[in-house]
Amino acid sequence: MRKKQDRHFSSRGAQWWRALAGMALAGLTVCAALASHFLLFQSGALAHNSDPSTPTPALLQTATQAPAPENSPYLYFVLKQDGGFVLARAHAGQNNQPADTPQTVASFDGAFGASTADSVISLQISPGGRYLAIDGTHSDAELLWIFDTLTSSLRREPAGVSGTFLHWLSNASGLFLYRPVLPLGPGAPLNTADWNPGLWVGNAALGTFMNINLHLPSTFLVDATVSPDGLCIVYSTSRGMGLGSDIWSIDARGHHQAHLLHLSNSGQSVAGMFTWSPDGQHLAYERLDDSPTPFLPAGLWIMDRQGSNQRLLAQADGGHGFALHWSPDSKKIAFVARINSATPAADQSTQALQSAIKVVDVASGHVWPVASPAQTGVQINASPAWSANSQQITFAAFNPLNPELGGTVRYWCVQARPAGIHPSVVAVSPAIEHVIAPGQL
Repeated sequence: MRKKQDRHFSSRGAQWWRALAGMALAGLTVCAALASHFLLFQSGALAHNSDPSTPTPALLQTATQAPAPENSPYLYFVLKQDGGFVLARAHAGQNNQPADTPQTVASFDGAFGASTADSVISLQISPGGRYLAIDGTHSDAELLWIFDTLTSSLRREPAGVSGTFLHWLSNASGLFLYRPVLPLGPGAPLNTADWNPGLWVGNAALGTFMNINLHLPSTFLVDATVSPDGLCIVYSTSRGMGLGSDIWSIDARGHHQAHLLHLSNSGQSVAGMFTWSPDGQHLAYERLDDSPTPFLPAGLWIMDRQGSNQRLLAQADGGHGFALHWSPDSKKIAFVARINSATPAADQSTQALQSAIKVVDVASGHVWPVASPAQTGVQINASPAWSANSQQITFAAFNPLNPELGGTVRYWCVQARPAGIHPSVVAVSPAIEHVIAPGQL
């Protein structure tokens, strides 16, 4: 089982720990940043049912399309109140920062957040902004809630299953990738008496799930993502701690499985945190340390969609789940880097983490810092989000959050200038209190 870590707010990441564990998390929390996203409202209707099955050949091409959005951006947060967690949102300002105090829009079922063992692993808004996925741990299970931003309905999906939300598909279809881990009670969607799922494709509009057979147990799955054109799924697997990992590809119909790369157990050898470049030409990912030590640094790598031209670009923070962020022009990547890597306590505890925002130029490999604790006055600087012209970054800064009361988060902006031109960070939001999961812009 994955070792217990600090109970602070978290973001999607470190799925490889769950794969190595080979079972659902028990009380997992992984400190990481953000997942409030600005979203654009739209109109449409919601249908709901549940039926995991083998995907149809046109699964990723024929999904119900979400309606076109209107121009009303919001950022979403999970906040702590007396009775547990609530979902809240704030209007987004011109720098995609919260422009006002977040207001509650929905409450979670099952007393989620009433226990300090409960946590939020990630918030991810769907392309087009219709749906928000909230992945969290509650009562020794990992659960997923889907929030419909049009109808303001919040529901658990899939019913009777513990598993991990991975990624939305890049179009506005409302489809997403999901890793089922354990059935929960008699309501689990089992087609037979056996539990042997692979990778599931969920439909947020219909509440349905379809299975893609990966020819190995879903507990071996670390991460998976779909290419921007929707034609290819790239995923990674690990058979256990100390055994490294493998990177694979499969087409969107679940056919033509290809082995791209094996990473042997040599330190940083567990592949995950996949993020496609906007132009679809490269895939950035992290190679995390294949070790029981939870928060060792991770290598930031890129490859092409065939798995070739592997290049190490930088050392990023590892284990906390901080996502990689491509610039809109596909030329740079913003990431979170641990700046106290020589501090042993930070290998084990989020309370000791100190992190900075750095940028790497993909073509040259040049890396430079843009924001640090020295500039913001707090330990953790995370969740960089690019401006549309790829020149400016908005990020969040905070100290490790209190699981009983939440924490205080503030948003900042900085120009993504190279080293030699020291950027000045500017606070662009008031302090937001009682935050359990602030979000990525």
